[in-house]
Amino acid sequence: MTSRRFRAGRLAGLTAARRAVAMLGVLACAHIGLLPALAMAEMNTAAQSEIRVAQVADTPTSMPGNVARNTTTDNILGNVVESLVALRADQSVGPMLADSWDISPDGRTYTFHLRHGVLFHDGTPMTSKEVKWSFEFLMKRSSGFECRNAYDGSRGVRVVEVRTPDPHTVVFELDRPYALFLTRMVDPRCPLAVLSPSSVDADGHWLKPVATGPFVFSEWKRGQYVLLKPFAGYRPRPEPSSGYAGAKLAHGDVRFVVIPDAAAQKSALVAGQIDLTSVGENGVLPPDPRWRLVTGPGTDPAALLMQTRDPLLSDVRIRRAIALALDLPGIVNAVTDGHAHYNPSLVPDANTLFTRADSVGYTKNLAQVKQLLAAAGYKGQPLTLETNRSFESMYTLAVYVQSLLTQAGIPTKLDIVEWGKQEADFHSGHFQMMAFDYSARLDPALMYSDVLGDKTKIPMAQWENPAARALLRSLQGETDETVRRKVFEQLHAMMIADVPMIMLYYTPDLLLVSSRLEGVASWPMRRIRVFNIIKH
Repeated sequence: MTSRRFRAGRLAGLTAARRAVAMLGVLACAHIGLLPALAMAEMNTAAQSEIRVAQVADTPTSMPGNVARNTTTDNILGNVVESLVALRADQSVGPMLADSWDISPDGRTYTFHLRHGVLFHDGTPMTSKEVKWSFEFLMKRSSGFECRNAYDGSRGVRVVEVRTPDPHTVVFELDRPYALFLTRMVDPRCPLAVLSPSSVDADGHWLKPVATGPFVFSEWKRGQYVLLKPFAGYRPRPEPSSGYAGAKLAHGDVRFVVIPDAAAQKSALVAGQIDLTSVGENGVLPPDPRWRLVTGPGTDPAALLMQTRDPLLSDVRIRRAIALALDLPGIVNAVTDGHAHYNPSLVPDANTLFTRADSVGYTKNLAQVKQLLAAAGYKGQPLTLETNRSFESMYTLAVYVQSLLTQAGIPTKLDIVEWGKQEADFHSGHFQMMAFDYSARLDPALMYSDVLGDKTKIPMAQWENPAARALLRSLQGETDETVRRKVFEQLHAMMIADVPMIMLYYTPDLLLVSSRLEGVASWPMRRIRVFNIIKH
């Protein structure tokens, strides 16, 4: 059976089956009730203009970047808090609470010139004093800020001092040049938020985010919803909206509703009880006038990992044979139901640093597979591919890889485990092959730093090439985008040659949206932004 028939026949049939199962789930949920009764009672009292967003889990905290945070926390607080700078759609950094900034010639001093007239949600003006207070609060161990290590020198640069020469100027002094200092500030997981001191009580304990964003954190009913209200004192920036940067307008109340089951979320959308929800690659509803699908590229990498210290896979010829045995574009098309495309690079094509050189990958070549296996002395020893059923995309990827490798004369068996075990095996390096999804990183240097390393010290590292590690270190103080692109091109070419893993695609951003909403846009960081949305 050829790979083309494999895609057109078996894969298309499986896709159709998934859609049928999804619709059966929707209909089943319609009979058992869509939302918890208490949440439904609250929502029935809300105005029809209220935008309702389904979330699979409640937020465990109202503090940005807290160690207890989850994606729901990020989705909610990304509309509430702001930083000195903001992340654009192409992962570049733009102005937000700072109109501009200067970097000293030695790369160690960042001087931010603050925007005038910005108010906190409590009505007090934002000045350099609050910027300094916010940083010092977040850097306290007691705050629980997840990304302290990005500023205390343990996993990045160390901020030596924060100075406030006047109310509209704040200066960060670093211990060394660090090209990713601004990028770290805008991490959606733990933004370096500028907060009012009224966010904490007299003893310094967290109350709620009193910030500068277009929405106010208004009400939190644990386990049910979080209600955001427009901030009347918000003044949007003049630039066009892009990611978290540019103009942001709050047009009405937004309620983030907890609906743990994905099928129930879609049922609620069909019933008109919610207006917006994220879905997986295979969770899309059929077309209907009542809703639409908003799609866009993502930045979460999906890959096939290979343990290069395994007796068989330590031979680069066998790893390359595996890569050339696979119809990678076809697999990506099948796994994502056509919503993503093959990208062999650790630089997302949604990033401004991506170049044509990063698109060079592997092309299926069964004749070369046979030559490589023969040269390596391969005797048909079976390989084991670890996956899980909790994340359908990982499981589906593993099924397709297993089938194609077996057809190419490389017998492969699946080891289906619980997600917790797979995650532990990834961190310990205890696997032969693995279908795995990484979380998005804000810059390719951060993604390469996760992949590169000495496995003796960092078992989860996938690629041990010392020359590649040295090349990556050369970027630590480099801010010239032309230089950085060239280095990433070199790293990509080296990784394609070494085959320590096979990059396949970036998980697409898929949103099911009520036809009553206008202004919903996808974003490669896959965070839900509710500003600039109007409900009719």
